[in-house]
Amino acid sequence: MKKTLAIIENNILATNSIRYKLTAVLVQKGYNVYVLTTGTEKELQQARDNGFAVIDVKSSSKNPADILQYMRNIRKALKDTKADVCLTFTIRPAIWGNIVTARLKIPTITNITGIGPLFASNNMVYRSARTLYKFVLKKTAKIFFQNNDDMKLFLDNNFIKPGVAERIPGSGIDHEYFKPIEKNSQHQGFVFLFISRLVKDKGIGEYVAAARLLKAVLPNASFLVLGPLWLQNLKGNTVSQDDLDEWIKEGVVTYLGEAVDVRPFIAEADCIVLPSYREGTSNVLLEAASMERPCITGNVTGCREIVDDGETGFLCEVKSAVSLADKMKQMALLPAERRQEMGVKGRKKVIKEFDKQIVIDAYLKAIEKL
Repeated sequence: MKKTLAIIENNILATNSIRYKLTAVLVQKGYNVYVLTTGTEKELQQARDNGFAVIDVKSSSKNPADILQYMRNIRKALKDTKADVCLTFTIRPAIWGNIVTARLKIPTITNITGIGPLFASNNMVYRSARTLYKFVLKKTAKIFFQNNDDMKLFLDNNFIKPGVAERIPGSGIDHEYFKPIEKNSQHQGFVFLFISRLVKDKGIGEYVAAARLLKAVLPNASFLVLGPLWLQNLKGNTVSQDDLDEWIKEGVVTYLGEAVDVRPFIAEADCIVLPSYREGTSNVLLEAASMERPCITGNVTGCREIVDDGETGFLCEVKSAVSLADKMKQMALLPAERRQEMGVKGRKKVIKEFDKQIVIDAYLKAIEKL
């Protein structure tokens, strides 16, 4: 008899992108797989067209009534599907979803995809999250971390039992899908590209400020931005439409909108820039390196593991537009052959250390054990 897996995702975008291959392999292995998530109807239909069974459980805000309804939706979906094992990703599913799976006694595998300011912030939301994490993760069968720093924090704070924790290389990289593509030179001059959801802790503000500093120094350079506005974040971390409109009007950056397939955009860039404050393991950097593009990123957890400073790209000081601008200037002034060498080294590194098959094998082993 086929076993049933339920995957609780924050948004269907992840199923259609970074976790597509994992989900597809689980289906190919003969599991009944249901993805409990939300998204636009077009995005949900895309997942269904890919062969995935999707149940829209909506999302939740900080409002207690919304949270209760979200948990009720998850509970109903889990009972209807008769799930044997559950997989949860990101903070909202990992907290509210795990509370439900614990009550239903469904063994659960949780992926801590990143912690952001979880331990550093005194914001009420993060204080509550710390309390809830400590409660729910003690009842979780397996916990995957995307870097050693996050795993150590959870262990040191007694959030988890040592025996259930394991580090995996992020979401991994499908290096056959993200392979080098020759640049078509659609843009004149040097092309920098920032790819991310437009939230402040991804370093978008520092990127815009660095672009201002470099306009006179690198007059032929382009500073591109690719990614959606993301209003689900806390207000202090949100980039508004007005912010984006002001940057565009000023002419400091060129906004490309958002894209399901980022490969053509990476291919047209000379350097990918992600001055994030902290990551689990950055998928953007993995994808760029796999396509042989040098990267500039912050010297922080989840980024510095991917980029070897001076070898496959540059590391800048976190939250410093001046440091970022300096590294961007250095990159633009390097000979093209040196940047190409960085790109080749970057691809070799991520294939060796971040192959998606490592992640898939870890999940298959954990699921079979449960």
